[in-house]
Parts: sequence; structure tokens; C-alpha cells
Amino acid sequence: MHNAPTPDPGSAGRRSERDLEILASIGRKLLGGVDLDQQLGLTLRLAADAVGANRASVMLLDDDSRTLAIRCSVGLPPEAILGTVALGEGIAGWVAEHNQPFILHGAVTDSRFEGVDPTIDSSLCLPLAVEGRVLGVLNLTRQPGNRFTVEDLRLASSLADLASLAVEKAHLYATLREREERVSGLLEAAINAQEAERRRIADEMHDGFLQALTGLFLQTEIAKATLGQGGTAEAMAALDSVQNAILHTSDELRDVVWGARPAPVDELGLAPTLEAMVEEVCSACEVQGHFVNRTGDERLPGAVETVLYRVAQEALRNAVKHADASQVWVALERGEGEARLSVRDDGRGVEPDVVLDDRGSASLATIQERLALAGGRVRIDPSPEGGTTISATIPLGGFR
Repeated sequence: MHNAPTPDPGSAGRRSERDLEILASIGRKLLGGVDLDQQLGLTLRLAADAVGANRASVMLLDDDSRTLAIRCSVGLPPEAILGTVALGEGIAGWVAEHNQPFILHGAVTDSRFEGVDPTIDSSLCLPLAVEGRVLGVLNLTRQPGNRFTVEDLRLASSLADLASLAVEKAHLYATLREREERVSGLLEAAINAQEAERRRIADEMHDGFLQALTGLFLQTEIAKATLGQGGTAEAMAALDSVQNAILHTSDELRDVVWGARPAPVDELGLAPTLEAMVEEVCSACEVQGHFVNRTGDERLPGAVETVLYRVAQEALRNAVKHADASQVWVALERGEGEARLSVRDDGRGVEPDVVLDDRGSASLATIQERLALAGGRVRIDPSPEGGTTISATIPLGGFR
């Protein structure tokens, strides 16, 4: 009778000690960087050496296409690296779909894995997951006849956990960088919007009021000189001209004050305020105005209402002052998680997809910058019936 071989406790202890050293080494190296490819490559090489794998790969899951693609590999042919695997397809797809490890001993006979390389004899496939969310899979394969053990599976599972943390850290770092760039871009847009508004007001003051005041001064000089020469009728005509100029300048000043004063959006809501604005502006400019509200009774978030009011203000100003429009249509609507505003006129049109044009380019640039600050977008297109349509959209997900 032959006694069964007794496991060597010293060998098991040495294996555990070696595995702990490997994990500690990988953990220390992963702490030092954020480059995903570098960290996954390092983890993969050490994992392949630790378990004696001749082929190894890390596949990452694309959430949009729900497919796995190899991000880094050891010992794989080029044609294998370029392929993708659908979620649930093959061993790797099954592991990713079920978030469970899979160990293969011998030829592939499971009907679920038809089409898998039949030469695979011993393979480990482990999910890369953080808090139950699958990020990808780790694949390790040995030469035929050299099968993985339970200890190999235990070590590979710990290595997969480290690889998961590396992927998650890289994703978080990329997200942080993207947000930093977005904040920087929004800050720049805010500064540009402020400067554009200041330039617009300065231009209106210089081209309108200062020139008008200079003309008034000259008219009063003429009136004084005429009175000094006894020309009463001529002096009265000059004074009438001064009065007319004062009325015209007052109207222009009222327009500037109307554009700069805080809108009553907070008290009345956006829809009633827009309706009143369309009526006021169009009546003053002898333009026929139309307003449609499709938002219902529920109000939009305060910041969205403010931005859309200012956008409507600029677009309406552009239509009545620069486009030579006879009619203007303003529509406000809400749906599919976003708020939409359109301002259409029947004046001079623009080229498709134009961003800025000669008429009112400063105000169109201001519209773009205001929407960028709110995460929105704008389209400026020719209308099929003639004229121009300015369409502004703001997603509501980031607002309360």
C-alpha cells in the first residue's frame, strides 16, 4: 500500500510569501503614476511572470458599444490584438457580463463558448471590477499540459483587483482633467463675455450718445449765433432740431438701459417676461412680433431662465436692428431634458452653419459665450422661408 504524498507546508508558505511580495511590488509601482497603458502593461508583465503564463491580455469594456477590446497584451499575435468581443461572447464576454472568474482545464467543450481557440488548454479569465461595475477582464493562458492551480487563481484574482484600481484611477484622473479644462474654458468664456458686453456698451456710448451730444452742442451754438444776429425764425428752427435730437438720444439711451437693467425674470418667470419683451421691442421698432410658449406651467431653473432671457434679448436686438426684419417669431419650449429657445426673423439671411456675420457679430458672439457658460449650444441658420433662425439649447441635467 502506498501512502499519498503529503503536502509540503514549507513549499506552501514560500508560495504565499512570494505572492505577497509580488502584490506589494505591483502595488507600490501603481501608486507612482496615472498613465493607464504604462500601469496596465506593468501589471500584465508581472502577472504573466508570476503565474507562468505565456500569453496574457487586459481587455477594457466600452460602455457605449458594450464590447471588449484589448488594451495591452503579452505574447498575442497582431490579428488577435485588433479584434473586439461583444459582451456575453466567448469566455471573456461571459466573464464581463456575469462579473465572475472562469478557469479552463483542457479543451473547450462548453457550448456557450463556441468559436473559442481550441488550442487553449489552461486559461484564467478574471473580471476587472470596482464596486460591482465591470471595467474589463484579465486573461492569462499557459502552455498545453501546464494547468493553473487554485493558488494561481488566488494570486491572479488579487492581480486583477490591482489592475481594476489602476483602470479606475486612470478614469478618475481623466475625468478630473476634463473637468479642469472645462472650468478653465468656462472662465475664459465668462471673461470674454464680460469684455464683449463692455465693448458693446462703449461702442454704443461713443457712436450714439457722444456723437449726439456733440451735435446738440453745435446746434445750440448755431441757435445762439442766430439769435445774436436777430434771426428769430432760424433760431427757433435750430432749437426744434435740438429738441428732436434730444428725443432721439433719449430713445437710444432707453434702449441701452433696457438692455443693461436686471430683467424681471425672477418675479414673473421667463415665458411672461419674454412675451412682454417681444411686444415692447417689436412695437418700438414697428416690427410684427410673435411669441409661443411650450414649457407648460413648470418653470425652468433660475440660471437657465436668466441665460435664455439674455440670449433672446441679443437675438431680438440683432433681428430688429441689423437684419431689417418685418416679422420676428420667438418660441420657448422644454423637452427631453433640455430647454430650447428659437428666434426667427424674415430679414436678411445668413449662410448655413454661420457662427458670426457682418450684421451684429458682437451680439452673436455674446450669445455663443453666454450659452457656453451654461453648457449649452447655439445654431445660426437660414430659415426656409427667408431670414435667419437662432436656436439655443441648454441641457437641464446640471441645474436644480
